[in-house]
Amino acid sequence: MKFQHVYIGNITLGEGQPVVVQSMTNTDTANVEATVAQCKRMIAAGAEMVRITVPSMKEVESLRQIKEQLRAEGINTPLIADVHFNPKVAEAAAGIVEKVRVNPGNYVDKRNFKTLDLSEEEYQSSLDAMEAKAKPLFETCKAHGTALRIGINHGSLADRIVSRYGNTPHAMAMSAIEWLDICEKNDFRNMVFSMKASNVNTMMAATLDLYQMMQERSTLYPIHLGVTEAGNGTEGRVKSAAGIGALLMMGIGNTIRVSLTEKPENETPFAHTLIKVIKDLKDTDYHITGQTLIYQKSEPDFDRWIAGAAAMSGYLNYQQKIKDIRIENPHFSQAENDNLAATILQACRLKMSKTEFISCPSCGRTQYDIESVLAQVKERFAHYPGLKLAVMGCIVNGPGEMADADYGIVGATNGLAAVYKGKERVSEIIPVQQALEQLQKLIEG
Repeated sequence: MKFQHVYIGNITLGEGQPVVVQSMTNTDTANVEATVAQCKRMIAAGAEMVRITVPSMKEVESLRQIKEQLRAEGINTPLIADVHFNPKVAEAAAGIVEKVRVNPGNYVDKRNFKTLDLSEEEYQSSLDAMEAKAKPLFETCKAHGTALRIGINHGSLADRIVSRYGNTPHAMAMSAIEWLDICEKNDFRNMVFSMKASNVNTMMAATLDLYQMMQERSTLYPIHLGVTEAGNGTEGRVKSAAGIGALLMMGIGNTIRVSLTEKPENETPFAHTLIKVIKDLKDTDYHITGQTLIYQKSEPDFDRWIAGAAAMSGYLNYQQKIKDIRIENPHFSQAENDNLAATILQACRLKMSKTEFISCPSCGRTQYDIESVLAQVKERFAHYPGLKLAVMGCIVNGPGEMADADYGIVGATNGLAAVYKGKERVSEIIPVQQALEQLQKLIEG
């Protein structure tokens, strides 16, 4: 088996290397001073790579200035440009930062939720067009030593892929393999792959499918792990640990991000905790009676407690060994133990006993106070067990990632949003407070 190492500035990803923690800014990238300041806070909190959204050519120059200011202060943390729609933006960014993340579902193809009936020739023609648009990016990356992350999002799979493979984890893995083939065909191998979904089981299945296909091809490229739109608070951390932690336990994953609808500097401490907890887990921490996982751990630290319980549960759930969970920790009350068990059961899709909130961590594309809106949505709708509600920052992945939700809000321009029912927009672009009122009317009927 060949293990491909990937070089991102002063960091090496791959076999034998430590797992690297990253996070993403949520400032307006055009606001250079604010973004630099946030990068510094994130790095101080433990971010070993920092991702910055670059939605258009306008922000490319800002990206250059951000890097220059950080480097002038002696901060050499690798920077990642997050690019979705415009290949020219990706090419320009690749000449500046150490890594560029592209999303195949937005980069060339599009998702319009339409079923396409493509012949083999038409399908191949689409792949050829994708390769033609990607070639200049490969050349720029090779010229500058820039790495590339092929970031597959469940919510933005192209219609072409979904029409052939269904809206499935396998479709996500095939989207990645198509790009792997194109990259290798063009002699580009400095690449990382990620399979992102808000559903823990979907994210794990897609990652394991891709990993197996790479094994069959005898070359393993580094994998980035993350559960997207995980939410905030305990729920967001549990959902992240159940997916990321379980895969780390399987020996899969070279870099991770815990995506929380909170300040970006809140993400990395829990990510580092999760990595440490995985190494410290012991067989004596749990046992299975029937199909009930009994997780027994005398752990006074809250984050370590929930990280270990969620990771172990995600790992055993994926192996279909459990159907229920019981948590026992003397440092916390019975109610707290029971609440953690219920939260993990919901994250693993074993038992839906609460309202499920799907919310993105936000980035520079978000133009409203998503943390405040999520808090209001939770306050209004926490008493609907089984209901899935989404609070999304923008339209890039919002409508797709929330397609699994019953209802949701997707941000638009400054202070405005739209209300969705499933994947269908059911309102005009309206002020956020009006959107909340309309959402309440829809839910309450």
